[in-house]
Amino acid sequence: MNELTYETVRNWVMSDPLNDGIMSVFTIKRRFRIGHGRSEAFLRRLVDEGVVSATGKPRRILKTNK
Repeated sequence: MNELTYETVRNWVMSDPLNDGIMSVFTIKRRFRIGHGRSEAFLRRLVDEGVVSATGKPRRILKTNK
């Protein structure tokens, strides 16, 4: 089984998969079938790197690879 990496999550988020410009812990959790804590850790790192906004729920995707 492949280990889920931050890069995989980041690339998926940056592709704006829902075409709505927003992302949430729940969306990551549901897509990758992982726990809440791990989803939250991924989202925090996305915030730290400026991929998603630091405020708001759900958060805005600031960087895309489109």
